[in-house]
Amino acid sequence: MPKTLRVVESDPRWPSLFQAEAARIRAACQDPALVIEHVGSTAVPGLPAKPIVDMALFVPTFEAGEAYIDPIRSLGYDYHGIAGIPGRRYFDLPSPVTGELDLFHLHMYPAGHADATRLLAFRDHLRANPAAREAYGSAKRELAARYPQDILLYIGGKTAIIRPIYRAIAGLPPAPVEVVPYNEGWPLAFEGEAARLRSAVGEDSIGVEHIGSTAVPGLAAKPIIDMLLAVEDFDAARPLVRRIEELGYWYCGENGIPRRHYFIKEDHSGNVTHHLHVLEDSSLEARKHRLFRDHLRAHRADRDAYGELKLRLAAAYGQDRAAYQEGKTALIERILRHAGWEGEVPSAERNR
Repeated sequence: MPKTLRVVESDPRWPSLFQAEAARIRAACQDPALVIEHVGSTAVPGLPAKPIVDMALFVPTFEAGEAYIDPIRSLGYDYHGIAGIPGRRYFDLPSPVTGELDLFHLHMYPAGHADATRLLAFRDHLRANPAAREAYGSAKRELAARYPQDILLYIGGKTAIIRPIYRAIAGLPPAPVEVVPYNEGWPLAFEGEAARLRSAVGEDSIGVEHIGSTAVPGLAAKPIIDMLLAVEDFDAARPLVRRIEELGYWYCGENGIPRRHYFIKEDHSGNVTHHLHVLEDSSLEARKHRLFRDHLRAHRADRDAYGELKLRLAAAYGQDRAAYQEGKTALIERILRHAGWEGEVPSAERNR
């Protein structure tokens, strides 16, 4: 039975629930000095949240955490290994009521783990910045209304607002729109990343393809490698999410396109390097990506017109991503019609 997702208003009892559970864990682990932090949305006063208390437990090393697994499981927690984040151990305490959300989530990190550092910084930033807290709360309410039975897509959908907050915490401005001349190294960059993806997903995909502007020789593009991971079925591909996250990708849910699992990968400076679209092989969206790429490869005039437009738009709207995307819409539709696309264009070209 799927769990019904609920986002509720901030509850003043959440800190007390955290303190009591942290004490229970320390007692089971026979370590009264064990460092456990209240993290996640229930740790931010005034922030709407799923009524699940998140905790971060810190150990000296990943290996040292092995000693705490059985004591924590003795409290009724389920253990899920790293669950998509290398170096972390993850536990949850299920509700005794069938269909209800978990009661607690516990994330065990070695000291200094990057994800733990981000969790604490995110919590502290929201505590200190009412505007960011309100924006995040509004996004969560909207996603909970859209995906009341789908926690995976709810969590992925939050990435669109979490990433800008992380940039703000790091002191980085919003990422500008950058379009550069074609780079002959892009196909090689695709092949290297595609090999890693194929190894991670095994036989659970049909194949990995290079799509988007970096897949078209001679076309100016944002220096981001777009990839299509074709699968038989959207829902059957859900187990791939954690495997792909373990390669360093952010999972973004559908990100505006129904029945798409969408991922972003960044470099150490926070610059996006890859987009990954996990799509059903027979879907309109997959067909559109292939048609657009193949048409531009074969028709130089359309390729050059598209590249020149992108360079102009990036120069004019380098700090306004929405305006840049909107400026491409009419030409993209015209090119698709020229390529033979009939009927409605299946999605906005928000990520090219």
